[in-house]
Amino acid sequence: MEGGGYFLQMFSRQTILILTLLTGMLTGQRLESMEGAVGSVTLDGKIWNSLAFRPVIPIGKAALALDVVVYVDDEGNVHRDEWDFSTPEAAKNTLLDKIYYFRWGQPADPLYFKIGALDRVTLGYGILVSRYTNTLYYPDVRRVGVDLGIKWGPWHLTGFANDLKEYASFAGLRLETARWTGFPVGLSAVMDRNQYLALEDRDGDGRPDYVDDFPDDSHSWVDTDGDGLPDNDPLEWDIDGDGITDTLNGNIPGWTLDTTVVLDPEVYRKPEPLNIHGKSDPVGAVALDVGLPLFQEKNLTLFVYAQAAKLIGTTRNPETGESVSLGSGLVPLGLGGKAGPVTLRAEYRLIPHGNFEFGYWSRSYDAERAVFSLQGNEKIVLTKESRLGKYGALKGLNVSAGVNVLSLIGADASYQHLVGETWDEASNSFRTDRVESFLATLTLKKKISKLNTARMFYQQQNVPNPFRFRFTENTVMGYELGLEMSGGMVLSYVFTRTFIDLNGDGDVEDIHETVNRTVFETSFRF
Repeated sequence: MEGGGYFLQMFSRQTILILTLLTGMLTGQRLESMEGAVGSVTLDGKIWNSLAFRPVIPIGKAALALDVVVYVDDEGNVHRDEWDFSTPEAAKNTLLDKIYYFRWGQPADPLYFKIGALDRVTLGYGILVSRYTNTLYYPDVRRVGVDLGIKWGPWHLTGFANDLKEYASFAGLRLETARWTGFPVGLSAVMDRNQYLALEDRDGDGRPDYVDDFPDDSHSWVDTDGDGLPDNDPLEWDIDGDGITDTLNGNIPGWTLDTTVVLDPEVYRKPEPLNIHGKSDPVGAVALDVGLPLFQEKNLTLFVYAQAAKLIGTTRNPETGESVSLGSGLVPLGLGGKAGPVTLRAEYRLIPHGNFEFGYWSRSYDAERAVFSLQGNEKIVLTKESRLGKYGALKGLNVSAGVNVLSLIGADASYQHLVGETWDEASNSFRTDRVESFLATLTLKKKISKLNTARMFYQQQNVPNPFRFRFTENTVMGYELGLEMSGGMVLSYVFTRTFIDLNGDGDVEDIHETVNRTVFETSFRF
């Protein structure tokens, strides 16, 4: 973020050019719709006023939807991140941010793909990827994902990628065929090539903001003595702030000799922070699933299935402190079906040797992927992978149900109940306990009177009892409401809540550990 004067100068040269080209493109196209909006959003914990327009442009079988928005605070400063052309990388991200989606075809077509927001991605029966979304942090973080479907004879390929701005750092594919078996067999692969990319880095220097002393300066990131001068600044003569000039050289006023004299031989320097461009921590997985239809009519279907998966990576065994391989998960038997507007599924789950989580890539993945935790005086990174060591051998059931009421309201929920070994911090040992999850969504499919849109969701995973509603980092909740006003205007409110354990004490009840995001706007069509 920059002051209003700087931004207006940058805006007048580069942004106006982009808007001019964009306007020219729009005036030459027949628009499927054009929506404008004014309102307020929460960005970086601060409220900003917003002005946006969102055209949808049909192009044959394709459609392009743009999301062009400007955020202004109460002092007239404009949020720079959405209009940053300072480097080629920043310019690329700025342009990609303007794409809400680009869609070719429909999911049932032989070729379908969508670029932009991903709301609910599941691969196969969901043993690896279940309900993943890349919009969890929208509009703070705008991700431009890819959703893909290709059908060719007996082959069906589906896939996704989380964010083109990260060069698809997290992606998955599933290939399904019944060519040789007579019933569907699917093979899936998922890879997150660097979990550290989840850590916010505003200036793009590779040092996450949380450990970057200069989060808006891409050339500096360490200030050992906290005096506001970077350690690499030529005017920083006393890096450790001990009152002794480190060296005498040409940067010191009055020093005219062409030599360098070391005055402080023991200069303390803060350790270099994590560089997410130079260090990576990948995690991946493969899965196999088979399905067998038992009965299929227009309004009644019944099928059985089985699936197995192996996570690829390492985690820490909390008992020994050693690095161990990630584990496997099995569903030896699953039963699913549909009866009119109701869908049901039930499956037996088994984790033979621990270090595994069903639906590892879920709605909350972007919140769990990698976070900083303060342990003592040290800021350390905890990835989701690194925390799987607390799960030992587990087994139990998972059931899910969905219903479509008169094409008006859609509701679905799932519940997991596993029993087995989990790590107990209090006793410093593994003990037998429950690992349960609960997920629910309620959606308005058609407007009712002035209620134009409504959606609520709640997710809590891997806790002893999700119905006690004791929130953890695995908890995600939110809702969206849209009320139609006079003249075709719609008043919208979107709220999302996530949690983060900043101080590493095992709970999310301390200050700043509840993260709320809100969007409040009035939209109109013209």
